[in-house]
Amino acid sequence: MEMTREIMYDQFKKLKSNKEKAKYLVDLKGMKQKTPHVFRNIKISIKQFNNLIKEWSSVVPFSAMKREIAEREEREKRLEMLKRKD
Repeated sequence: MEMTREIMYDQFKKLKSNKEKAKYLVDLKGMKQKTPHVFRNIKISIKQFNNLIKEWSSVVPFSAMKREIAEREEREKRLEMLKRKD
């Protein structure tokens, strides 16, 4: 049986806690390492699995990324305001 993106997403959505999601990702990573042919149609690397596992294992997943985006947007707004004043 081949793993599809839809199957992965559906199973991931059913999980309630971040701990369950991290464990599911660990299991998928292990399956990709043992049987890569199952993931033939899905382009995801072991490094990407590691990054996802790290994020979902954290207290607040993706908080650093969200903070960086908010900071960048704030800088862009300030630059836009400065350009308008000139």
